[in-house]
Amino acid sequence: MPSVLGLMERREAWARQELESWTEVLEQAQAEVDAARERVERVRVGREELVSVLAEESAVDVSGFVASGGEVAAAVGSSGSGAGYDERPPVWRSGMGEEVLSGLYREVFAAVVAGSGPVSGVELARAVGREADSKNEVEKIRHRAYALEKRGWLLREKKGRFMPAPGAVGRDASPASAGRRRPSGATA
Repeated sequence: MPSVLGLMERREAWARQELESWTEVLEQAQAEVDAARERVERVRVGREELVSVLAEESAVDVSGFVASGGEVAAAVGSSGSGAGYDERPPVWRSGMGEEVLSGLYREVFAAVVAGSGPVSGVELARAVGREADSKNEVEKIRHRAYALEKRGWLLREKKGRFMPAPGAVGRDASPASAGRRRPSGATA
C-alpha cells in the first residue's frame, strides 16, 4: 500500500501540472485579448480620421456615415454624448479659448500650452496622466494633438513635436507671447 505522503506528492504534482496548463491557456487568451483590443483601437482611430477628413474636405453631412453603421454619432462631434468619445474640437477662430474644447482635447491642448517648448507625444501622454510606456496610449494622445493641429489650435514641427498655434493660447495670454514660436530645443 502506498504511503499517504507519496499519495499527496502525486496529487500535488498533478495539481501543479493542471495549474501550469491553465496558466498557459490564460496567457494565450490574454495575448489574444490584447491583440483584439489593439485592432479595435486602430480601426476606431482610422474611422475617426476618415470622418474628420470627409467633414473638412467637403460639405457632406458625415454624421449619417457614422450613425448608419450603428456607431455613436458623437464621433463626429455632433452630440458629445458618445461613450468614450470626446466631441471633435471646432476650428480655431480669434477669441476662442480652450473652454470650447472637450475632454481629452482640452487636456492635450492645456499640456502643450503648459510646456516650456515643443512637446512630444510621449511627453503629452505623461502630462495628461496616461501610461507613456504604452504605445497605444501615446498614439491616442498623439491622435488628439493631430486633430487639434488640423483645426488650428496647435502647430507641429518636423520632428512631430507640438506647440500652441499663434493666437490659440487663450485670451489670458499676452499678444506678444501668443504670436511667438517657442524655441525648438526646449523640452517639456
